[in-house]
Amino acid sequence: LASGKGFLSMFLSEMLPPSKIRRFILMDKAWAMYGVTPQDHHMSWEHIYGKVPNQDGKKYIDTWPIPLIPSKQDLKKGNQRRNLEEKFFVNEGPVILLAVHLCGTLSLKAVNFFNDHTDTIKFFSLKPCCLPGMIHARRHE
Repeated sequence: LASGKGFLSMFLSEMLPPSKIRRFILMDKAWAMYGVTPQDHHMSWEHIYGKVPNQDGKKYIDTWPIPLIPSKQDLKKGNQRRNLEEKFFVNEGPVILLAVHLCGTLSLKAVNFFNDHTDTIKFFSLKPCCLPGMIHARRHE
């Protein structure tokens, strides 16, 4: 969650056994929508997709040992969370959920994902940037 440019997933794709991991989904609201050419306000994905096929004729995206799939997701929007749950957490698994540098209430959303899908999510790691203010605790959010 909140993958940023996906460097952790890139590293893990090279280090972990592809026989045990199907794919990495890099979720961040800064990605462009699938099939849309990124604009200046989007995060570039050239380091994942590349620009041209390599000397073997392969596309750069196909050279990752474990596939990397950027996915534009805004975790603060309820409809996107529901779609995300249906697409990646229901009838899937096991899932490892890595949430790195989540700011404020995004950390709460990640904890909610874990709590709602303990049957699917077998490992959860949260490294927040900052925690939300006490007002959220008083509201029981």
